Parts: sequence; structure tokens; C-alpha cells
Amino acid sequence: MARPVDTIHYYPQHIRNIEEFQRIAAAYDKELRLIWTALGAQQENQYFDTMDEDTCARWESLIGIKLVGDETLVERRIAIKGRWTSSLPYTEPKFHEVLKAMVGDYYTLNISVQQKVLKVGIFLAQMLKVDSVYDIMRAMAPADMDVLVKIIYNRWSRFQHETWNTTWNSGVDTWDDVKQNAKWQA
Repeated sequence: MARPVDTIHYYPQHIRNIEEFQRIAAAYDKELRLIWTALGAQQENQYFDTMDEDTCARWESLIGIKLVGDETLVERRIAIKGRWTSSLPYTEPKFHEVLKAMVGDYYTLNISVQQKVLKVGIFLAQMLKVDSVYDIMRAMAPADMDVLVKIIYNRWSRFQHETWNTTWNSGVDTWDDVKQNAKWQA
């Protein structure tokens, strides 16, 4: 929202009525509106959830995020936020926090301290993020821990006893929904 600007009211009464000062005030008002708009945009770009395209590109180059090519602005913001939150310490809640920021609820996490293995399963709906999830998990995990990131595909055994009309909302769901909707994952 643009702030109201009316600089003529800041002038003394005897100067407000002079045409040259009215024109100066009008030009000044126009410039102030542009400045307030730019400052508002700058303020919005300070937060991960409201960044614009240019700010996302700058962050991606700074922290080394490689784009696949078809990410939306929201997905780019989530990737930046996930990378930012992936700082140490290594704890299971921290891994969950980072994974939730990156892929939502579309993951499984299994940490075996005895075997020194960190296993992350990414559901089919988020499969394009496997490489970036691996990079972040590898950076967060201790150096002596193996990191395995895999895609969890929908298995036929999950669907073979189902019928299309009774299970999938009387045929409302599509194959894309079955493949990507959270209710059919794993």
C-alpha cells in the first residue's frame, strides 16, 4: 500500500499559494511515492516467504542452489529457506525441520546412530528435489555418517485390492492425483 504523500502541507501558508512551489511539491510527491514503493519492496524482500524473483536469484547464487528449471517462486523460496535452516547442530528435530521446510510432509526419515546411516525417503510428488535434499543432508550430517536419499514410489501392492470407483472418490481422482497426492504416498 502506497503511503499518502502531500508535501504542500509542509510549506508555510504564504508559500503554499505560489504556483512554482505547488509544482515543486507535485514533482516531489511523485518522487516520494516512487521511493516509498521501492522501500516497501525492499522491506518485503527481507523475508524468505515474500521475496521476489530477483532476490531469490541473488540468494540462489550466494548459497549455491541449482535450479531444475520448472520451479515456481514459492518452491524457490522454500529451497532457500530450507538451505538457510540447515545450519548445524545435527539433531533429529533439526533434520525434520529442514526436510519439512524443503518438501513439506512428503518424506520419511530414519537415523541409525549405531550403523551411522541417515536414510531419507522422498515421496514421488517431490522427486525433483532429491539432489538438493541430498546436498543439504550431506552438509548437515556428521562426516562419518552415510547419507542415503531415495525416491519412494507408489507400489502396485498398495493399489491392487482397490477399485477405481469405490476408493478414488467415484472416479473424481486422476492418475496424477494417485501418483502425487499425499493420501496415496507410500
